[in-house]
Amino acid sequence: MTKKHFDKIAKDINERALVIFHSEESSYTEKWYGLFTLYHLINDLCSSFSQFNENFSAGTFIKACGVNKLKLELEREQATRIATGI
Repeated sequence: MTKKHFDKIAKDINERALVIFHSEESSYTEKWYGLFTLYHLINDLCSSFSQFNENFSAGTFIKACGVNKLKLELEREQATRIATGI
């Protein structure tokens, strides 16, 4: 596999994460579990991808997926709701 493949997979994961994050029909818990599942999928993929390409950078791939950032933002929003009593 090449960087081109890894970039496309990261882009697809990021798009799915954005759908989960912006879903108006899903509760906080449903969104959190969706992002949590993607997070673990990404870690599993990193293990596999590093076997296919010795130049694979797990850190770059994880950042490109953007799931950690969205999960933290979701948690911040929830903490704000709780703190303000919404």
